[in-house]
Amino acid sequence: MRTDPATLEILRSHFNAIAVGMGHVVERTSFTTFVKESADFATALATPSGEFYVYPKTVGVTIFLGLSLQRAVEEAGGLEPGDIVITNDPYTTDGLATHLPDVHVFKPIFADGELISYAWAFAHISDVGGLVPSSISPQATDIHQEGLRIPPVKLYRAGRPNPDVHRLLAANSRVPHLNLGDINALVAAVNTGEARLGAMVRKFGAAAVKDGMADLMEQAEARARRIIERIPDGVYSFADYLDDDMSGDTPIRLAVDVTVSGGEITIDFSRCDPQARTAFNLVTGGKPHSFLLQGLINYLISSDPHMPVNGGIVHPIKVVAPKGTLVNPEYPAAVGIRHTITMRLYNAVLGALAKALPEEIPAAGAGQAAIVVLSTPNEEAGAGARRMAVVEPMGGGGGGQADMDGVDGIDHASGFLKNTPIESLEQHIDILVHRYELMPDTAGAGLRRGGHAVRLDFEIVRPDSIVTARGMERMRFQPWGLAGGRAGVSGSVVLNPGRPDERPLPKISVLRPEVGDVVSIRSPSGGGWGNPLERPPELVLAEVESGLLSRRAAEELYGVVLVPGPDGRSLRVDEARTKALRETLAANGRPFIDFGPAREAYEAKWTPEASDELARLAHTLPAVHRWMYKQLVHDRLRDAEGPLGPEDIKRVWDALMHRSTKTTTGDVQQP
Repeated sequence: MRTDPATLEILRSHFNAIAVGMGHVVERTSFTTFVKESADFATALATPSGEFYVYPKTVGVTIFLGLSLQRAVEEAGGLEPGDIVITNDPYTTDGLATHLPDVHVFKPIFADGELISYAWAFAHISDVGGLVPSSISPQATDIHQEGLRIPPVKLYRAGRPNPDVHRLLAANSRVPHLNLGDINALVAAVNTGEARLGAMVRKFGAAAVKDGMADLMEQAEARARRIIERIPDGVYSFADYLDDDMSGDTPIRLAVDVTVSGGEITIDFSRCDPQARTAFNLVTGGKPHSFLLQGLINYLISSDPHMPVNGGIVHPIKVVAPKGTLVNPEYPAAVGIRHTITMRLYNAVLGALAKALPEEIPAAGAGQAAIVVLSTPNEEAGAGARRMAVVEPMGGGGGGQADMDGVDGIDHASGFLKNTPIESLEQHIDILVHRYELMPDTAGAGLRRGGHAVRLDFEIVRPDSIVTARGMERMRFQPWGLAGGRAGVSGSVVLNPGRPDERPLPKISVLRPEVGDVVSIRSPSGGGWGNPLERPPELVLAEVESGLLSRRAAEELYGVVLVPGPDGRSLRVDEARTKALRETLAANGRPFIDFGPAREAYEAKWTPEASDELARLAHTLPAVHRWMYKQLVHDRLRDAEGPLGPEDIKRVWDALMHRSTKTTTGDVQQP
């Protein structure tokens, strides 16, 4: 330790104030609702080697703290005072940018000619071109369909704007004025960071500031190791699924093996599915990327609330992420829906840790952050111009945990996102919101129930309106319950609910509704923690009185019988009948993890051993062919009776390989 504890705490407070202040600059000067209302932005300070040494947890997105600027700095070339670099490209930044609408800017900070830090900011901007308004289509098949790629280039040179870059950005967006407004907010933020860190250097001296950076990183690492040392050594495995890749009905499997040993953790993603052919991929460079580790990072931070929040937290964590898997895809794999992978990995990693620490791990939350976007014509701005706004970031309930119910309407894995106030939304774009509410009888039942699902109904009021949504998930496989808790409910989409023309819709990619149509989106809920039959009856009664639980569900799920009270209007618990009903229901028992009937039915045929074998065989092929062959194996075995084992997979695989190489010309013939 280079700095005495009292001085280090003073430096830490100054660093944090700078980073938080940068965040407030973005929040107050940005143009779009998704940045200034939903808070999809972040700010931080990085060391000269590119690691974040202070990362705010009270403003903006909280999931970037373990990333590094190093590769982006190298790609940008030599930097001098006044330079500001902009990028959105995952492949030339080792996953600093994770998909193309996430624009990052950073600025080198010098003291007496020496580079001492970087100020960094990012925001999800409205549109960078691509297939659809807002740029993100789940069905994109390579990154070039997703919009303009910006390798690390200088937006400002020595303090002067680079007009060529500004023109290029404006020419590749449907809403250039909105993009420019948000990018200018990022520039203002990093300029603010430079000015305030400069004042700090003048106050404390460059040497003290640099020592403080290093000491905070070391302190975070040491405290993270102490928490990891409390986890019993061993190997803990888990798997979870995405519904499909939106090009077929084959689920995407994310399997992890977590090895805990001597204060370090290794997370092995080798059994994950191959890179998807659509936008469900995450660029990580095979490194300990924050998006791979968010569940574990949140566990560490929650276990030690006083831990410095910086990149030192990930130093005790190693990853194995083979090239060509969907957690380390090869260029030019599409990546627009990368946060969907992140949220399911959150569930998978915590599911593995739950086998070691069931009292400390929550049940699965909703597992989605579906960003619903509305685009409408903007005739006032000229032919072809459009308005665009995020309607809501549709999350869902959080998972219950040993000491508290799940949070209603928002999942742990996306807790940084705020909802857009309806008044603000209707001011910014032509829309009429009918409902935005919690849904009764949706929380996963448990000693600690899951969080309730959310329903959003909105009416289309302009012709040629386009609705897009990315990240819709858990519409097939439910969020799992833990320690005897029940699984949450799955999500759904309905057009014109309650009308004669009502009909269900699949997951939204691009929807072109008519004027007067009402789009109703219902999120998943959180899974419950602990046996529902142990939930205090008075809590069940309170839930019924709130309108979020029906009397029927109180009996069927919790074994609580409610009857009219003496006044004939209120309800009370019938203790004798409740005791008898609970004893009857308890005879059925509860599984440690409740995956829900859809996953149980799927794995009754596609056993984990069969899926492991298919992943192993797929990894023997070039990355570009892997998902195709996985799909072919599923197609060949669609009508087969389960359970399938590794030998069944190998038999079909060998037949496919024989067909693909059988030729009379010597050329390889693909199926």
